[in-house]
Amino acid sequence: MSALLDMRELSGGYGDADILQGVSLHVGEREIVVIVGPNGAGKSTAMKAIFGLLRIRRGSIVFDGGDITGWAPNRIVQRGICYVPQVDNIFREMTIHENLEMGAFLRKGDLSAAFDRVYSLFPDLKERHRTLAGNLSGGQRQMVAMGRALMLDPKLLLLDEPTAGLSPKYMEQIFQISRDVRDTGVAILLVEQHAKQALAFADRGYVLAAGANRHEGTGSALLADREVAEMFLGG
Repeated sequence: MSALLDMRELSGGYGDADILQGVSLHVGEREIVVIVGPNGAGKSTAMKAIFGLLRIRRGSIVFDGGDITGWAPNRIVQRGICYVPQVDNIFREMTIHENLEMGAFLRKGDLSAAFDRVYSLFPDLKERHRTLAGNLSGGQRQMVAMGRALMLDPKLLLLDEPTAGLSPKYMEQIFQISRDVRDTGVAILLVEQHAKQALAFADRGYVLAAGANRHEGTGSALLADREVAEMFLGG
């Protein structure tokens, strides 16, 4: 499988502190890859580095055959990567439909095909498209955030803790929608605290600790690895 995203030996962080200590990972086309690990491992930092939100000191990021190391987020979006942060990822005072429309800020002309595509993935949103996003449940707000990112028809979707604070029902729904999104041709890289559930549904996974790679493999292989289970999955 060819690598859509290839991050090699990346070091960087905030200010003078390097949170990432030579992290490497790759995401193939039509692949779901999850990053797991303890708090402070550098999981969300890796996502922000890919999206141009922090300083990279060493290493490289290649996406879709081109080097995007050090690019600003607006250029990265235009290249085909969209990022859904864990918090503050919707406009609460806007309707669902208005949120989606804001997500399509780079697109010109008729947006009907983009709306149809997103509403087909999120039928619950279509039924309530005039509802203010702030009046939705946590799971529904996460769907709005994902849908808004998909309005730009990205090649890669970055999801930072998409199931944080959600009930088991909504967690499974978000995972299933992620599979549906992947089946439309969009690769997904996500960070998850629910490590066992995420590895069970992902194609591959990376375990980070202290800003460095510790383990990688298929989701099923990592779940079956005794060291991974004892150190990172609670036995």
